Amino acid sequence: MSRLSWGVRRLTRSPGVPQARHIAERSVAPYLRSDVHALGISHGLTVDRISDLELKVEQLYREFFASVEAVRSMEAHQPTILNAIASTNGTTRLLARETSLVAAASEQTARRLTKVETDLYVGDESVRQEMRPHIGTIGYLLQRVETIRAEMMHEFRYGAAKSGEGEEVETKIVSPEKLQTAELRINFGAGHIALEGFVNVDMRELPGIDVVAPVQALPFDPGSLTEIFSSHTIEHFPELELRRKLLPYWVGLLKAGGTFRAVVPDLEAMSKDYASGKISFEELRAVVYGGQEYEGDFHFTGFTPDSLAALLTEAGLEKPVVIAKGRPNGDCLEFEISASKPIS
Repeated sequence: MSRLSWGVRRLTRSPGVPQARHIAERSVAPYLRSDVHALGISHGLTVDRISDLELKVEQLYREFFASVEAVRSMEAHQPTILNAIASTNGTTRLLARETSLVAAASEQTARRLTKVETDLYVGDESVRQEMRPHIGTIGYLLQRVETIRAEMMHEFRYGAAKSGEGEEVETKIVSPEKLQTAELRINFGAGHIALEGFVNVDMRELPGIDVVAPVQALPFDPGSLTEIFSSHTIEHFPELELRRKLLPYWVGLLKAGGTFRAVVPDLEAMSKDYASGKISFEELRAVVYGGQEYEGDFHFTGFTPDSLAALLTEAGLEKPVVIAKGRPNGDCLEFEISASKPIS
């Protein structure tokens, strides 16, 4: 394994954005030119071609981590920023412009990464294959930075108290036309990942959200839903609340024969990987308790495929099926499970 590949592996397994720049500077940046040079020699590229590769790849890393550093700085000073926003509209507009610049820089870097993959290595498939994992790594980090940026902007605009404890979320039907179907499928807790073919529900009016409502009070009649889907949502509630209140309520919204499907962190697979040394304690902790990088990024409980199957059965569902387990999703291993409401 090259020093560059080793550094990138450390980078992708780091606990979060604040560590990314430090690891890149220590583990990746010092070896970029030498590793790209060695790669070019091994594939018979000319000296000019190798030099061009070295400069362009190194520049991409510099630009990307400049974007990461900007978001990290904003994240570190979030309490001060929120207080400033509460006191003046002018500060809000300034922060919005600055954050837009961070987003634009990330988008520009993503476009340049695509150009590197499609243009820089044209005519040399072996080099393309060698470099593709590194390009994928940066793409994943860009997506993570954008997710954190979007959540921070929500906090800037609304504040934790306005969508959290002590205040009710006002139900709002954003896309009423999507509710006019006999086969009504909902994706609750959708966040920034809206799904095609579903009514996407969240307690925040984010892009792609069709219904604004809390999962405890959804604007659907009992027995009206064909499918309920959630991804990385139910672990954000205490197990006792799930058992006594939420799961019975959600099951009641399903038609006879309807499906409840959920994706959650796979604590069984994560524990096995930790015990075998494949993942660090920090990676395990971040999945068990949530990344805790923004409001709502905290976990109250966790599941194994067997434990969640038992919980769904207790709530009145039947025939639980584990669709996937130990499935990688960033630093998390997840499982997907479905169960159906009895027909009679």
